[in-house]
Amino acid sequence: MKHAKNQPKIDSPGAGSVGSEKQRMQDEQMAEHAARMNAEEKWREDMRNGVHHGGVDLNGTIVEFEKQDFFEPGLSFLFPKDFLLCTLETEQQMVYQNEAHALNIILQYTERPEQAIDLRQMKTDMIRSMANMELHTEWLENGTEEVNGQPIHYCSFLNPVAHGKVFNFLFFVDAGHKRLIANINGNDKHVKRWSIIALEMIRSVEVASA
Repeated sequence: MKHAKNQPKIDSPGAGSVGSEKQRMQDEQMAEHAARMNAEEKWREDMRNGVHHGGVDLNGTIVEFEKQDFFEPGLSFLFPKDFLLCTLETEQQMVYQNEAHALNIILQYTERPEQAIDLRQMKTDMIRSMANMELHTEWLENGTEEVNGQPIHYCSFLNPVAHGKVFNFLFFVDAGHKRLIANINGNDKHVKRWSIIALEMIRSVEVASA
C-alpha cells in the first residue's frame, strides 16, 4: 500500500493580495480619520484664537469681540462687537438679538441665591419640567471653568421648536450678592461654533470689586 507523500501547502491564488488590499483600505481609513480630527482641531483652535484676535467668521460675516462692561458692581467679558442689537436694557436684564443670524444673547442679573449651583440637579429638574410640557430636551454638556480663582458653571442643551431645534448655552457668574445668568441661543446648526465662542467669553470674565 502506497502512502501519499506530504504535499507543500499552496495558498489559493490571490490570497496574499486580498489581505494586502484589506490592510491598505484600513490604513487609508485611519489616515482619513486622523486628517479629519486634525482639521477639526485646527478649526476649533482658529475659532478660539479668532475670539481674541482678528475675529470669527460667522456664515460669511467676520465678527470681532471686545471687552464690554455689564451691570453693577461691574462685570466684563468678551462680547461680539457690532453684531447684535440691544433690544432691551434694564437694571436686571439685557437682551441682544441678530435676526439675520437667528441669534439671541440674554443677560439676567438677579439676587444671588443662598444655595450653590448644582448642575446635576438643574439638569434633572429641567428635563423633567420640559417632559411635563411634552417637550424633549437633549442635554449636550455641562462643566465648570475656574477664572481668576472663581468657578463659573455652564451647560448647554437643545429644545425642539416648530421648525427644528434651538440650542441654549447658559453660564452663571457670581458677583457679590448678585448672579449673572447668560443665555446664548440660536439655531442648532451653529451649536458647535457658539459653544466654542461661549467658553472663550467665560474665560475672559472679570468681576470688579464691589
